[in-house]
Amino acid sequence: MTDFMIHCFKILCVLLFSGSLPLTANAQQYTITVSAGGFDRIETVVSFTFPDDIEQGVYQLTAPSGKPTPLQVDGNTNGWFILDSLSAGSHRTYTLTTKFMDNQYEYVQYSIDEISIAFQTGNKNVLSYFYRDNSPPESLDNRYKRGGYIHPVYSPGGVELTSHLNVDHHPHHLGIWSAWTNTEFQGRTPDFWNFHNNTGNVRAAGSLGDKWDGPVHAGFKSHHQFIDHSAPDDNPVVALNEEWELRVYPEIKSGDYLMFDLAITQTANTGKPLHLPEYHYGGLGVRGHADWDDPEKVTFLTSTGSGREGNATRVRWSHVGGIVDGQIAGLTMMGHPENFRHPQTIRIHPDIPYYNFAPTQLGEMSIKPGSPYITRYRFVTYDGEPDADELDGLWNDYSYPPGVTVQKNLP
Repeated sequence: MTDFMIHCFKILCVLLFSGSLPLTANAQQYTITVSAGGFDRIETVVSFTFPDDIEQGVYQLTAPSGKPTPLQVDGNTNGWFILDSLSAGSHRTYTLTTKFMDNQYEYVQYSIDEISIAFQTGNKNVLSYFYRDNSPPESLDNRYKRGGYIHPVYSPGGVELTSHLNVDHHPHHLGIWSAWTNTEFQGRTPDFWNFHNNTGNVRAAGSLGDKWDGPVHAGFKSHHQFIDHSAPDDNPVVALNEEWELRVYPEIKSGDYLMFDLAITQTANTGKPLHLPEYHYGGLGVRGHADWDDPEKVTFLTSTGSGREGNATRVRWSHVGGIVDGQIAGLTMMGHPENFRHPQTIRIHPDIPYYNFAPTQLGEMSIKPGSPYITRYRFVTYDGEPDADELDGLWNDYSYPPGVTVQKNLP
């Protein structure tokens, strides 16, 4: 071996053992210990960050007992897996050998067409997202032509739970969507929620961003713009940029629940803030199925045990559901403890099947340049009536997930 070859070999060894190069198959082992904490865990999403670089892909976790568990690693060296069960106060240790295990597990998948991306787990539809403009019915004009929202959302049994472009009641409500209502920007008052009033709107910005599938989650990133149409000289101004990051998980609890997470980041687009005075609605909204326009076919339930009378109260989660084509099904939105003003107040409409978390009910707030506004929500769907104890457990899993420690085992 020449001196040059010896020198190169030494450099390669230093890089590998210092973590400066991505780890490749069988190059490294890890011990991963999961602690349940104060809650019993059943089919719980677990995530953690590796201490050094590891190549994106699908790996396998093994424990002394139990079947192998897929581990999905993203491009930021975060690992994700589903913890099957673990009693409160206990822990479990897994071994990970960095060997790709692609195509050995059933994936959460997506399919994409010209205007939307749809997600499936097993043989069940979960949701669709309009990354380009929708197609409003003839009775609605082009003001209602827009993208950047989720619809439809399904129960595990295939019941459609959301509606959009409802020509009879509030056609500006769009499945699951994000907008602010009462605002102040550059001396004007654009309304991004009631876009039919022509002062503001929210639009999908450009093509769909990153998208992925995997055995633990599938998802996408997308970008929206909050456009102020009240600017002078018919010269619209982008007030906010918004990023959505969505993750769709496998069906859980023996297929009784479908689940997805949505993280929203809003940033000021100019040197001026978007000021949000105190107001009773605005933020992330959910519009239920059109059949639930009939008050006899819809119910609400909050984490504090209230129905529609829970409007303007602070809650951890809120359910909307009812009868669709003779079947009972529902959807719950859960707020994360790191959200501003958690637990946020809820807006529950007195007449139509709609609610949203509305932090502006508790007073004014602003989205300022250089200070992103970040919110996180989890959604679960189910057939039948809501089970408050189960929903509390799912909220605990989301808000206070199991603890994870990662140890690198050098050869």
